[in-house]
Amino acid sequence: MAIVDLSIVPIGVGAGVSSFVAGAIKVLEKTDLKYELTGMGTIISGDLDDILGVIRKMHESCFDAGAVRVLTQIRIDDRRDMESSTERKIRSVREKLDPAPRGAGG
Repeated sequence: MAIVDLSIVPIGVGAGVSSFVAGAIKVLEKTDLKYELTGMGTIISGDLDDILGVIRKMHESCFDAGAVRVLTQIRIDDRRDMESSTERKIRSVREKLDPAPRGAGG
């Protein structure tokens, strides 16, 4: 399973791009892919071919909504030796954080 960090930004449409992002997310919602919307992008988990196909449609949705230029950035984590998930990655880091109690100073 792949985990993809995606950011799609229409260029030249003004400062507010949330309507374009919403349109792209509507495309993603039509799939069975698991995703998490964040303040800076979207994380999608699933089969890499399925993800790449929907990214193309999400990218195009911005043009369909009136953008004349679209910047799409993609980071792919494709691990094949074991099952991976965003939850597992976060848990692994949290397990390694300093377990010292908070507020103890001196």
